[in-house]
Amino acid sequence: MIANRKHILMRGYLISAFLLLIAFGIIYSMIQIRVSEGAELEEFAQQSFRLSTEQSERGNLYASGGDLLATTVTIHNVYVDLTVIDDELFDAEVGVLSDSLAKMFPKPASYFENKFRTERRKKNRYMTLIKGLDYDEYQRLKSFPIFNKGQNKGGIIHETKPRRELVLKDVGARTIGYDDQRGKTGMEGAYSTYLQGTEGKRWEQFMGGGKWKPFKSWEQEPIEGFNVYTTIDAGMQIAAYAALHDQLVQFNADHGCVAVMEVATGKIKAIVNLQKVTDSIYSDRLNYVVGEGAEPGSTFKTISILAGLENGKFRPETQVQTGNGRYRIYNRTITDTHGNGTLTVEGVLIKSSNIGTAKLINEAYGSEPQEYFDQLAKWHLTRPMEIDIPGEAVPQFHSPTDPNWSKITLPVMSYGYGFKMTPLQVLTFYNGIANGGMMLKPLFIDKIEKNNGELKEFKPQVLVKQMASPENIEAVTKMLEKAVSAGTAKNIFTEHYEIAGKTGTSRVEYWIKNQPMQYRASFAGFFPANNPKYTCVVVIHKPDRRKGYYGGGVTAPVFKKIADWVYSRTPQPIPYAPLLVDVEKTIKTDPKFKPNHESNRIPNVVGKSGVNVIPALENLGLDVRYSGIGKVTAQSIPAGAGFRKGETIYLTLEG
Repeated sequence: MIANRKHILMRGYLISAFLLLIAFGIIYSMIQIRVSEGAELEEFAQQSFRLSTEQSERGNLYASGGDLLATTVTIHNVYVDLTVIDDELFDAEVGVLSDSLAKMFPKPASYFENKFRTERRKKNRYMTLIKGLDYDEYQRLKSFPIFNKGQNKGGIIHETKPRRELVLKDVGARTIGYDDQRGKTGMEGAYSTYLQGTEGKRWEQFMGGGKWKPFKSWEQEPIEGFNVYTTIDAGMQIAAYAALHDQLVQFNADHGCVAVMEVATGKIKAIVNLQKVTDSIYSDRLNYVVGEGAEPGSTFKTISILAGLENGKFRPETQVQTGNGRYRIYNRTITDTHGNGTLTVEGVLIKSSNIGTAKLINEAYGSEPQEYFDQLAKWHLTRPMEIDIPGEAVPQFHSPTDPNWSKITLPVMSYGYGFKMTPLQVLTFYNGIANGGMMLKPLFIDKIEKNNGELKEFKPQVLVKQMASPENIEAVTKMLEKAVSAGTAKNIFTEHYEIAGKTGTSRVEYWIKNQPMQYRASFAGFFPANNPKYTCVVVIHKPDRRKGYYGGGVTAPVFKKIADWVYSRTPQPIPYAPLLVDVEKTIKTDPKFKPNHESNRIPNVVGKSGVNVIPALENLGLDVRYSGIGKVTAQSIPAGAGFRKGETIYLTLEG
């Protein structure tokens, strides 16, 4: 009995163990199936869905006065899922839809209907219909038959993309720059961190044929970028562009640039770069102001003279013998355009004497050239200024410790050869003189407007607190004034306001044999000299030497036109001029006014119609430039002032 019971228990244990093994097998199989299915589902999900990123709307880029420079325009792309449209709806309204599309786009209705029917037979779930619509066009499109049923019934799929557009495309494209697949340039690249905002994220579903469509609402909505206000004055930018462009065309030059800095703040108010594409066609392609290092030529003489004065090597009245225009030193001949005889230090700068500058600097620093080089380094000239704008060229100077330094290096360097620096560095140095000796870092941004309305303002940054003593700064300023009134830039002298500046004419590619000599003309200065407001540098590369190549004739006039524009925008007291009363009355009452050509006085034209004033002033022999329409609100040459025939007068007209 007991043996039988044991036998039954053993059979029961065996059956239980067997059943348990079967259970484990079933569970194991189920787990394998779930794991396999999960992997397949995950693989399917990965292949069919993805979390895509969407670029946020970029902030606007503004000029200092609020004029728009660059903005983001939203474009609308439309696709169609032809599988969700009901057969009855499609057959009834596809013809009407095609007619509507034909009225909106330059293709016949048959084109659209054939496309719809062909792609519907293919069961296309993501047919491209049209791209690049603006908001109004998209709103009109989605009201068409079938599409007005929405995405689930009408099949219309809507996608938006941002597109950056520049307002001043031809005037400052390179200065404004970009931040895209091409890289980062200009202000768009420099301040992209503020402008770009935060990207959004959302799921997309794979539609086949390499196409994806939005699957559901945003996982994370994009946050638009901040608005950036640059230091650029839109009006001055346009005036600088016009002045430079006209001169480049006139002299058939290879390229040129101009930059204007506000003296007290270091703010860049205008920056223009133009390169010749074809005859008389120039485009803003490269930022020469920031990125082109070159031998500055005679504009560097101001730096050498100020160094010698500050280091106590000579005084403004110190004399130097320049001879007949040729001077042999260290087996090299240095020349001036003509003989100047004995000159003072002041005369050397006014006459722009290469010989005088080389003799002064070589005698002062020849035994200790490192002292000269150290002075340049103190003025931040031998290293980059680390500005915000990408692409700043690195200055290239030879120091006395370099293996290729020789005795001739110092005298040649003194008048602007044998090293490279950018126009922006030259501008910054001259602005330091205009600012009483305080050298400021170029500033390109005024403020940033955040999404909550908070403003972050940018302040001037000091590079050199005091470049030289006030006495030496004043002495050099007087020299630069005389360089305009009686020296190499006397062609831009005006009685209406004081200009201080220095011309430059340097040879380029002189090391290439068997080619005509090429030149680089430049001018750097500030105005008004007695109370400086703006500093400006102008460079024109390879002007047609048959038309002229000296800085005085090629680049100084660009400076003068910009200064005249600023002067025309500055309120001026109108002096009482009784001799002009009859002239003014005639201008006001007679559209066919015929001026007295023997008169050499400017009438008061403020408040009078530009239609009448402009031809009257042209008949007086003036070159009339104007902006706006309506009545004159400002004139660059005040009433009662004398003028020369051919002189330019700028008028501001407003409604």
